[in-house]
Amino acid sequence: FLLQFKMAADKTAAYESKYFELEEAISKNDPALVNQKFDDLKILMTKCQYYLPSNCKLGEADLRQLFLARAILEKGALWSAEMKDESRFERFYLQLKCYYFDYDQLLPVSVYKLQIIGLYLLNLLSQNRLAEFHTELELLSPEQLQSIYIKHPTSLEQFVMEGSYNKIFLSKGNVPAPNYNYFIDILIDTVREEIASCCEKAYHSLPVHEAAKMLMIESSSELHVFANKRGWACNEYGKFVLNTPNDGKQDLHFIGNTKLIRQSLGYVRELERIV
Repeated sequence: FLLQFKMAADKTAAYESKYFELEEAISKNDPALVNQKFDDLKILMTKCQYYLPSNCKLGEADLRQLFLARAILEKGALWSAEMKDESRFERFYLQLKCYYFDYDQLLPVSVYKLQIIGLYLLNLLSQNRLAEFHTELELLSPEQLQSIYIKHPTSLEQFVMEGSYNKIFLSKGNVPAPNYNYFIDILIDTVREEIASCCEKAYHSLPVHEAAKMLMIESSSELHVFANKRGWACNEYGKFVLNTPNDGKQDLHFIGNTKLIRQSLGYVRELERIV
């Protein structure tokens, strides 16, 4: 038993030493050095108490290793968000979930927990993964839902559902933490693409100033870069000729206006009979 205790203590000491080296590398803002320290810690984490069965009896050294593992993964998530690497951020968060929701009774509450969860929600929203967004919300308590870190992405999701895209653009200047800005930028790009797709289905051409207003792009050069990416050409009348998806094609399930009106009136009559 004493030998096992000593081995656990030695592992914990090595763990702490590597963790402090990681913190020092982050303070120097050296990406190459930080990535190297993360690689070293990943190897060390496999030799320590990284994941545990729920019925496992834990000693002080085990709890300390779990605490350090959570701290390392949190550093990784925040660093990835700062480095604008959303796929790496997501991998770190998925490893953190067991510490936040399974080991929450064993470890003290992390000050970064709600901030990182909020970042992950914003990441899902920016990729239009709404089903996963609501699944993650189900894991949170009513008190946690009131946190500014959680209310921010949930408010944005409501704006998306309402089509209040202007509120999304205005929200960029009111974020709970600076590292939210990167995911806000991705969300704004996603919203602009959605607006552009709707414009292409509604119009054959669009005045340049109206396109700028709809897409909420103030810079003329940025607007033309966006238009070129979508394949919009600017004609001599100062209008963008849009790439209408159905140009030269017929809708397979086209319903004429007269038929649609007739069906709607039929539904109204049926409802009146029921009432």
